[in-house]
Amino acid sequence: MLSDLLLVQLTACAAMTGIIWMVQIAIYPLFARLEGDAFNDYHTRYMARVTYVIAPLMLIEAASCAACLYLGEWQEMIPSSLLLATAWASTALIQVPQHAKLTPKTVPALVNSNWIRTIAWTTRTVLLTSMAFG
Repeated sequence: MLSDLLLVQLTACAAMTGIIWMVQIAIYPLFARLEGDAFNDYHTRYMARVTYVIAPLMLIEAASCAACLYLGEWQEMIPSSLLLATAWASTALIQVPQHAKLTPKTVPALVNSNWIRTIAWTTRTVLLTSMAFG
């Protein structure tokens, strides 16, 4: 059962890693190219739609991480769990507030702060892959 939970966690994490790289390299930087009403309309639609993709993956990842901590060798799970906490904290405390006040001029700050999540999810995927197959 633990190996199944680890694979669920790895799958969700790998999906989030792919998404966060797409966001980091393509989506966020392109926000700066929009102006006025086009910016506001696009950003509002982006925020509404991206939640349907990201929220289930983040919840699956968090639930499977918690289950692995509870059922498994929790000492082995600590580093990847801290990386998940980092990604969640960065989302809640940095990126969500930045999105609430986002303008084309503040996009570079969003891109820069998003490296926290990009590095956290990427490193977490490497750790979980090593745990699952190493």
